[in-house]
Amino acid sequence: AISSIISASMCILGISLLYALLRVSLVRPDGMQAHVVPLLLVGYGFGASFVALFMQLGGGIYTKAADVGADMIGKVEAGIPEDDHRNPAVIADLVGDNVGDCAGSMADVFESIAAEIIGTMIHAGVLMKAFDANTQAGYMFFPLMVHSFDLIVSAVGVAVVRASTDTDCEAPLKVMRTAYGVTAG
Repeated sequence: AISSIISASMCILGISLLYALLRVSLVRPDGMQAHVVPLLLVGYGFGASFVALFMQLGGGIYTKAADVGADMIGKVEAGIPEDDHRNPAVIADLVGDNVGDCAGSMADVFESIAAEIIGTMIHAGVLMKAFDANTQAGYMFFPLMVHSFDLIVSAVGVAVVRASTDTDCEAPLKVMRTAYGVTAG
């Protein structure tokens, strides 16, 4: 949960700073209009997509290579069971699992949020051409504000909802209901 909050906050911060930089440096009364600025953010979204793609591919390749290497060394050559602490290649296997599962998933979260925010900003910019620059900025910042509130609500949910030691781990629905109740209000 914390890694998703960090990934989403970095995405929102990156888009906000890039939008502010482009708006301050490029928008002029006699030049570029404010509704064009979100179109310049498309490269950020494509970059996030490429990073997510390569994180998934690289993580999967590393995971499989480390798993095969640890199994070959452990089972075939040393005769020890899989994931045994005596096999040093198990560390690489566990790191590969972490890279493949956690880092790749967070890159996907980052890419999804970036594409969603930038797409909504472009849509708002196109629909708000007829309005003044301040009204356009309000509509274009709306998806950023929504996701900022999402982060706050998620942080409150993570802080409030804890799985206690007496909770049955086989029935996580109780913890999920508590989380939904807290975050939905």
